[in-house]
Order: sequence, then C-alpha cells, then structure tokens
Amino acid sequence: MEVATIRIQKPAISSEPFKVSLSLTPELMELEPDAPIASEHELKLCKTAEGTNLTGIFSTLDNEEQSIEGWITHKMQCLPVYNTQYLKMKEHYLRSAKPPRRVKPLNHIVKNYKPVSSHAHNKDDCKRKDGPKMLSKDNIMDLLFQAFEKHQYYTLKDLQFITKQSVFVLKAILKDIGDYNKDPAHKKMWELKEEYRHY
Repeated sequence: MEVATIRIQKPAISSEPFKVSLSLTPELMELEPDAPIASEHELKLCKTAEGTNLTGIFSTLDNEEQSIEGWITHKMQCLPVYNTQYLKMKEHYLRSAKPPRRVKPLNHIVKNYKPVSSHAHNKDDCKRKDGPKMLSKDNIMDLLFQAFEKHQYYTLKDLQFITKQSVFVLKAILKDIGDYNKDPAHKKMWELKEEYRHY
C-alpha cells in the first residue's frame, strides 16, 4: 500500500536548501485510529563530516547474489511539523504514560522526624566552597572512562561536573583520549578515540 508522499519544493533563493516534506496517507492513518500520530513531517538535510565512511545499499537477488545499488551520501532528519495534530499526539502519549492518582490508606502511624540543625544540602554547599580537589591524571582518566561507559557523547560542561576538575586540565586530557565532534547531530561534544572504545 502507499504509505506516504514526499514533496520537494524549490527555494526562492538558489543558495537556500530545498524544502522537503513527508505526508502520511489517510489509509495508513486509519490502520490505528485510536493511536494518534503526526501526519506531516519535515525532512532536514544533515551535513556529513569530511572523512566519514560512506554507507552502501545492497540488494539480494533470487540466487542470493548481492549487488550494490548505490551509496548514501546524505542523511536526512525526520521532524514532525508543530501543529494541532502534533500537540494532540503528545498530549495523548503523556496522559497514557502518566499513572492515575490513587488514594492509599495507611495502616500504621507515620513517623515524624525531628528537625535537623544542618541539612545534607548545606553540607554539600560547604564542600563546594572549599573548592574541588586536584586529582592525578590517572584518576581523572578513570573517571572519564567510567562516564563514557554510560554514554557515548558528553559536553565539556558535563565532564567538568562529573570529574570536578578545571576546564584546562580536562581539555589537555581529552585531546589525548577523545575526539571533538563538529557533526550537527553531536556538535561541540566529546567522544572517545577509536583505540579507547569498546562498544
């Protein structure tokens, strides 16, 4: 079945990019009428960084021989158009994800806590005023590797919050073990170099 229509609109100025839109067909929308989805989408062209490997498209014939059909030279990001239909979809999924409130009877006495002279957040503020302790390069690298095991990309500000070290120290270490991304998808973010990755 036909699922969508792509429209390419020429820009008024030649230097501007083409406007590409994707519209889902009514037949596709009627398959699940109770689950609203956005029907209008905008396709934005992402610039590929220089030196990145190209992705090939292969097809398999009946005799299981593979043949190359072409190369992916540009990537496009699919974004829903911000309209009333999109807002209804977001409202529907937010309401379905939020559990309903229920009254829970208590069968025991609730313990009342005595007032505390110094709370935990006050102690943390005192520690921040004292300033971060300078760690060795090996300790900082251990903290960075532990952080990159959880996520692939980090901003310098996030790494500074994790390690509690100065920007100058972090930049000097990251230049040895990390790569600074200029790709629009992960712009101004750091990731580990290939020789340090295990994913």
